[in-house]
Amino acid sequence: MNLANSDRYQLGHSPRPAQDSFEPVDAFIADMRAEAPYIVGFPANLDFGFSRFAGLLDIFATNVGDPDSEDKARVGVKEMELAVVDFIARLANADPSRTYGYVTGGGTEANQFGLDRGCDLLPEARIYCSRATHYSVRKSAKLMRKELVVVDCDAQGRIDIDALARECGADSGRGAVVVANIGTTMTGAIDDVDAIITAASAAGRVYVHLDAALSGLILPFTSARESWGFVRAEVGSATLCMHKALGMPLPSALALCRSELVTSEVAGEYIGATDATLAGCRSGLAVALIWQSLAAQGMSGLELMARNSLEMAERAVEKLADIGLHPTRNPLSIMVNFDRPAEWICRKYHLATVGDRARVVTVSHVRKQVIDEMCHDIATEGH
Repeated sequence: MNLANSDRYQLGHSPRPAQDSFEPVDAFIADMRAEAPYIVGFPANLDFGFSRFAGLLDIFATNVGDPDSEDKARVGVKEMELAVVDFIARLANADPSRTYGYVTGGGTEANQFGLDRGCDLLPEARIYCSRATHYSVRKSAKLMRKELVVVDCDAQGRIDIDALARECGADSGRGAVVVANIGTTMTGAIDDVDAIITAASAAGRVYVHLDAALSGLILPFTSARESWGFVRAEVGSATLCMHKALGMPLPSALALCRSELVTSEVAGEYIGATDATLAGCRSGLAVALIWQSLAAQGMSGLELMARNSLEMAERAVEKLADIGLHPTRNPLSIMVNFDRPAEWICRKYHLATVGDRARVVTVSHVRKQVIDEMCHDIATEGH
């Protein structure tokens, strides 16, 4: 995006001629299609195609209130949303019959929903997270007027268990709401949930929210498949993004929690539905596209996608090591960090950077040809 061109999109009193309103949008589409193969630094899978369902753009579809509650408008796709929740709950080792969930506008809302459930259960508790936690948790704590305790990370990028135990020990009797990262933002580090629960118990009752925005669709197809998710009773909620590993044309995520943590009430007589969501009305378009993608791929398709992404991450490590960029990768992660190359390379490949390190995320659209091209550019530049 080039904000210097913002004048091109100024809106005025009079309607633009048809071609004048079409051209900027067509140009944006063409630019994004050309750039897509080179967007390797951010966790959004661009390997999707929904043009067959363009008819969805000519209808209004909104899910109002709880997915399992009929509303008076009846212009939504709640049956699809319930099916998506059931499918993803099973991936997260949850009992679908005892799981509440809905499709959100993104991971930030899903994280806030989970934290809200935890803080409702433990109103005296503080929220704990590591320094590697996504910034949306800080935003949520501020909006909720809750104290946030930020704990250092260990050498692997996970929350420091000893530091967490010390902080929670000072809050004895208050309980603890803890964010466990199932893949941190920059390095993909996966927090040890069992160790978190043990350490945080110094504060009393423990509620764990899993931020599994990206790795929630990767871990179920690894050696961690039986041990992650809602296996522990202390895990109350989880966030899984749909536009990341799965791939969507609009931001979307799934908020999951244990059903007993939700008390749904009728939101308003004119709606006629119960509503425990944060958003109220939600995009039926997003729900329909998520359902279609999951239906078309099934569990076996998701497994193939995850395995290919993990193999591509291994290849990226090998290629970057060959040119001396000291790549690092956490086990079971599709994020690869390496020495930051020249700025023009960071811009060409849309690399996420922090300090002297850069990152690639090998979601499905990231092909070996682009990884090879990037490494060739870096080697030629001499970084």
